[in-house]
Amino acid sequence: MPPATISIEDLLVLAIGHVNAGQPERARALCEQALSTAPPHPAVHQLLAVINLKQGDADAAASWAMTSLALRPGHPPTVRVAADAWFAVSLKRHDTSDLADEANALREVLRLAPERVEAEVNLGIALQEAGEIDEAMRAYGRAFRLREDSFGRIAHALAAPSTGRLWLDLDALRAALRAS
Repeated sequence: MPPATISIEDLLVLAIGHVNAGQPERARALCEQALSTAPPHPAVHQLLAVINLKQGDADAAASWAMTSLALRPGHPPTVRVAADAWFAVSLKRHDTSDLADEANALREVLRLAPERVEAEVNLGIALQEAGEIDEAMRAYGRAFRLREDSFGRIAHALAAPSTGRLWLDLDALRAALRAS
């Protein structure tokens, strides 16, 4: 008799159990086994995104999440994982002063989750550091309009030496952000 094959759904259940038990490598092996079947299953890609994100590999997590979203567009749990992965990518790019890639990663976060105020603020900071102050002000304005309590962080960023603008009138800054 030929050996019984295990379904993708059963492999996913086992893999999720391994993730929850703190055994990501066992989970990854099961996901790789599931990837060898056709057609591709978006939940396998989503779980690989989660595993990679937990292990600190934001680039791989973003890639797996985007593959999952290509197979299952707009899936809310996968969108959350993808936006978290892209945000983590942006932080890595910030740490290496790769401002263009940082801004691109933040734009991806905002494409997936336009309500992520912290991504707008960070985008403003990246653009400001790159010397694109008008674009930075637009990002800051979007953040401020989404959540006015982001004002302190925005004002602090704008006061940064060599890249910012000094606002002596904070009411004027609030008005400028509302208009940006």
